[in-house]
Amino acid sequence: MNKKIGFTCAYTPVPLIEAAGFSPFRIFPESKAPDQAGHLLHDNLCPHVKKVLDRALADDLPELEGMVFINSCDSMRRLADAWHEAKPDDPIILLDLPSGINSLSLDFLSKEYERLAKTLFKWNNEPFSTEKIKDEIAKWNLLAASVKKIEGIMSRNYFPGIASGLQEIINTAATDSTDKALVMAQNKIEPEKPAKGGQSPVFVFGNLLFDPKVYDLFEEWNMHVTASDFCTTSRFVTQVDTKADDNIFRSMAISYMEQTPCARTMDTTKPGNIAQKIVQRAKESNAKGVIVFTLKFCDPYLARIPMIRQALQKESIPFLMLEGDCTMGSMGQQQTRIEAFTEMLGV
Repeated sequence: MNKKIGFTCAYTPVPLIEAAGFSPFRIFPESKAPDQAGHLLHDNLCPHVKKVLDRALADDLPELEGMVFINSCDSMRRLADAWHEAKPDDPIILLDLPSGINSLSLDFLSKEYERLAKTLFKWNNEPFSTEKIKDEIAKWNLLAASVKKIEGIMSRNYFPGIASGLQEIINTAATDSTDKALVMAQNKIEPEKPAKGGQSPVFVFGNLLFDPKVYDLFEEWNMHVTASDFCTTSRFVTQVDTKADDNIFRSMAISYMEQTPCARTMDTTKPGNIAQKIVQRAKESNAKGVIVFTLKFCDPYLARIPMIRQALQKESIPFLMLEGDCTMGSMGQQQTRIEAFTEMLGV
């Protein structure tokens, strides 16, 4: 599989891309492409969206057979619109993502996933096959299980390099293939180096944090990442519960919507659910503190932060909020605050 399908969101199911005979290529928002997105989008817009568009405008991408966009927020919708101008020859499909979680929204998303699958098979002139989809889901679930085992190891002890290694595995699944990522994951389950002490255990979450070198920096700054929840980490490798429904696409919709939600998604029956899930993940991973990395101008995340902070305060879990573009370039500016935070936590 060397024909690539580009995508930008963790709600894009990689098994559907691979079942249709394509390779996935998640477009990460980091490159040396010049800043040109302002010609098509407002300057005060999500840096993730703008940098992805910069890459398209600078031809800083491999050849793509098509692009999958998820209407997860207004900025992503604007990116889909701008793509028509930046890459007019690229086939595009835009999926709508429900903002709430209920039976009707799951029905809707399942139909969107079915539409995506049929479109991808059509783009590759392949006959539609639910059996191929099920086979790819089975491999994806093996990867998800391996990732979960590695996260379990991370939560119990500090092993130098394991966090960056896990990110390399997830990035491989996002930009190459599930098969390669699975081999890497199965080889990584047993840590290469012995456990060490002296690091402050921290749970990290937010929009996206995708560069493995960032996690090596955290270790230099006395931080042991016990677990993470970004759309580029564990949330991306969502295990699909094939027993959730007889319809494979509804099973997929249920699995993706029941994970820790993106900040723009809300369970209307439990409005503060995102805060409780963050508290739960922090406790399960044995973290002594929590750090959120948010993108500038991301209103959905900024709106959720107060309830998350309050929920953590009730549990006496220290909390640090950092804002930037979540790339290596901006991370150095956060060093002093991170080191002060980890020192305050103690060991």
